[in-house]
Formats: sequence, C-alpha cells, structure tokens
Amino acid sequence: MGRNNPAELVILVHGLWLNGIELRCLGRRLERCGFSVCYFRYCSWRGTLEQAASALRRFLEQRKETRIHLVGHSLGGIVIARMLEEGGPNNQGRIVLIGSPQMGSRLAAALEGYRIGRFILGPVAGEGIVRNRPAPPAGRELLVIAGTLSFGFARFFGVTSPNDGTVAVAETTVPGARQLLVRASHMGMLFSRTAVADICRFLAN
Repeated sequence: MGRNNPAELVILVHGLWLNGIELRCLGRRLERCGFSVCYFRYCSWRGTLEQAASALRRFLEQRKETRIHLVGHSLGGIVIARMLEEGGPNNQGRIVLIGSPQMGSRLAAALEGYRIGRFILGPVAGEGIVRNRPAPPAGRELLVIAGTLSFGFARFFGVTSPNDGTVAVAETTVPGARQLLVRASHMGMLFSRTAVADICRFLAN
C-alpha cells in the first residue's frame, strides 16, 4: 500500500458546498499511514449528478495506478454510488463512505419542500439524495462511517437519533457493509483520529 506500493492510490471526494480543502487533514493522515492521496473536485451545487459522476469516472480512467480506493464524504459518497451504478473502472479498489446518506435524508427531503431549501441543496444533492437516489454500492468491499454527535440542524427537522447533526446513522447504513460509529458531527468525522485509523486498517487489509 501507499509508499510501499505506489501502484495504489486513495482519492478523496468532497461533499455539498465544499471543494476538498476540508479533506486535507484526513488526506495528510492517510499519507502518514503510507498511502498516496489525491483529491477529486466537482461542482457540487451546479450541474447534475450525472455530470459529477461522469467527471469522476473520467478522473479515474486517467489515473495510471493499478488500484484506486475511493473515500467519499456526504454528497461525495452519492457521486461515487452513481458512478458505480454504470460500472466503475477496472482499477477501483475499496470504498469508504463518511456520513453519506445512501438511504436518503430526512433533512434533505424537508429542505426540498421549500424554495430556499431547494436553492441550498442545489440540483446535484436534490437529485442524488431526494428525487433520484442511486443504489448503494453492492458487491464491493465497503466501509461506512457514521457520526453520533448531533451538532447541526437535524433536531429541527426530526432526523432520527442517533445522528451527526445532519444525517442519521440509519440513513448511512448499507446492507452487507462494515459500519463504524464515531462520536463526531457531520464535519467532525473528517478530523476524527478514530475514523482515520479505521480507514487505514480497512484500506490496508
């Protein structure tokens, strides 16, 4: 893996309204575990989910590494799932989803009912989480990480407990996947030492 095996790479995919800068701490820690890391950026608020998924597929196809692991935070995990629906590249390795609402989101569904809410979500999240959610990744080595520190707007929208303040644990669950619960908020999981240690073990083994 990583420096011992330069043919492997970890690609980090950011969430809604973000650009990957928030993933740098996680990326540096993965590098200290011995992995090579790079970041995929996409327009998370404009465009369509299909455009984001197609851009990710092209990004993977351009890489020369023989095995690529994918780590998606929140909406980033939905983009990964949509790409996989149409078949991922042959060099794809393991997948990690962090706070990704693979089973839908009560918060997103509530926002979708208001004009300002639809503006906040944007077309990518509106389609991928509420209206036309892709099937969760199946038949793949998959780790799901969910937060249990409810710090956010979840309490105002009746999101089921436990939750990370944005997404309920139940909304992240993928049948057959390994699941890790961490005492952290939706964004806090990206800085959790417990989470990164488990990600390193999962990708390495």
